Amino acid sequence: MIAGIFLRYFKTYQGIHYIPITDEDRFCGLVGDNGIGKSSVLEALDCFFNEKTWNFNIATKRSGKSATKPQIVPLFLVEKEQIAADIREKAELLHNIVLSISEDDVSPKVKGYLRRFIEHRNEIACKNDLDNFYLLPIGMDYKGGISVSVFNCRLLVEGVISCDVAADKTSLDSGELEELRPLLEGLKQLVEYIYIPKEMDPELFTKLETAEIQILMGETLTQILSERVTARQIADINTSLISFLNTLSDELEVYSYRTPTDRQQNLKKTDVYNLIIQAFFNIRKLHKKQGDSWLEISSLSSGEKQKAIIDVAHSLLSRHRDSGSNLIIGVDEPESSLHMSACFDQFDALYDISRDCMQVIFSSHWYGFLPTIESGSATIISKVETNHVFDQINLASYREQVKQMTSQSRGRLPYDIRLKSVNDFVQSVITSSIGDNPFNWIICEGSSEKIYLSKYLQDIIDDKRLRVVPVGGAKEVKRLYNHLSTSYEDFKDEISGKIILISDTDSELVNYEVANYDNLICRRIVNCSNAGTTTLVKIQSNPVSPATDIESALNGRLFFETLKTFIQEYQDLLSFLDDITDEIAENSSHFSLDLRASQWASIQTFFNSDNNKFVFAKRYADSINETYETPGWIQEIRGWLE
Repeated sequence: MIAGIFLRYFKTYQGIHYIPITDEDRFCGLVGDNGIGKSSVLEALDCFFNEKTWNFNIATKRSGKSATKPQIVPLFLVEKEQIAADIREKAELLHNIVLSISEDDVSPKVKGYLRRFIEHRNEIACKNDLDNFYLLPIGMDYKGGISVSVFNCRLLVEGVISCDVAADKTSLDSGELEELRPLLEGLKQLVEYIYIPKEMDPELFTKLETAEIQILMGETLTQILSERVTARQIADINTSLISFLNTLSDELEVYSYRTPTDRQQNLKKTDVYNLIIQAFFNIRKLHKKQGDSWLEISSLSSGEKQKAIIDVAHSLLSRHRDSGSNLIIGVDEPESSLHMSACFDQFDALYDISRDCMQVIFSSHWYGFLPTIESGSATIISKVETNHVFDQINLASYREQVKQMTSQSRGRLPYDIRLKSVNDFVQSVITSSIGDNPFNWIICEGSSEKIYLSKYLQDIIDDKRLRVVPVGGAKEVKRLYNHLSTSYEDFKDEISGKIILISDTDSELVNYEVANYDNLICRRIVNCSNAGTTTLVKIQSNPVSPATDIESALNGRLFFETLKTFIQEYQDLLSFLDDITDEIAENSSHFSLDLRASQWASIQTFFNSDNNKFVFAKRYADSINETYETPGWIQEIRGWLE
């Protein structure tokens, strides 16, 4: 995937700039004000991969290309095994330079740009095993020549030529850089890039004969037709038609229908395929089902057209294309023309798309995805005076990172990102909960909670437009409730959907007052020892103990059976489960297993290890069926929604 990019005199960017895009994840956002340079990154990648026309910076138009030397240099993060053997030596050379380079290795005028790269390189190295990956900055200049941006330094000279080269030679010329062209071409062959600009015509984009749709399908119309209209069928058509012409010639005696040359041309496969494409596919346009009728895409609203592009891409990638492992999709402002209530769904679909392909890179003004997406990155682009500034945040820990940026008082962020992200998300929740066909929302602490709730309430997700959103802990649930309750007061007579917030009972309870609203419900999961079951209580209500997380509130029998599947991998923590022979009850897992405190501590250690909460949740959810009772507290949530 593309971890970052060096741009020089391209569109918004005057001079050299390094823009970090991701440190590990495939879902990558670029956010910031209009004209700040978000779409420039997406457009530059389109020029690089698809040979589109360059959009030069205005300074280049004044001073000329030879003076400004525009360049596009992506930073590839690629598994070593993907690199062909014949170019691996060059990849190893460039990768080693990337890992070892310091500010002392480059000229003073590019030290600042290299410094930002080194910060990002170190973040990438912390999150990825670079023994298995190459980091390769390689691209092209405005003439199509090879460029490695700031890495064209003495280290590269010694690597490409030799250490005996003259001491004053500090960079390679364009001819010497051509040594790296096989590496560049090899990397480009690993990637298919689709760019969906904001001004893209949805009607044109969604036609089956466009290159973008065929890339999303993973097959061309010609390939599709070759399977359905075979060479044998075309030969039979030619034979039959020739037979007809021969008969006609016999009847006409001294006349015949012929081509101008002695060799009589038959129908070729390409002739037949082109005719079918024109006569069959070209006349068909994307339609959306509305009730019992079909509405042509040109008749949809601007927002519906924008949504259709993402929906089609999502469906083709997940259901038609064999693999999207080599596909990068760039989307410019996917929220464009959408009503605020539809933004969450659009970004949720984009996140799902990113799981089915190599990478999704998008630009956006909507910050509501920041507190709701479980993993990914966001590069916040701003300006300090006339200089671009880039803050790349890992969404898995974005709250902590933004707090750190704030405490350091860098003065880099244009406004409070946390506040704007929550405000955008709250607006989306409130506006989507209004009307005759509202969305319903469950806001929970983490991704494992989302897995359990989504599985148990799958039918309601489909039938009642339910959205389950993890926000990263009880403190974040509290924060969202405070924002939601303020907005709810203004719209409570119009809100018809349910907004439900669910928290665990932590050992250090996050306490706050919760009002009695009909459609804004905030509850805490707690194991009630007196009743021997898990209940849902208001945040400020009793009981306030014991500490209860969702794993201790599941179906006991299924919890036990799922936990046993991990014994072999975690013998030291879970082997005692093999000694349990009694039948396990179906009430809450906390009460169904009669375990010592030390054994519960081992189970807790298991859940706190590696990524076990998530892996366990997936395995548990996959085993849910009608033979296991649904926990009562989940049935209570179902009752609110039904």
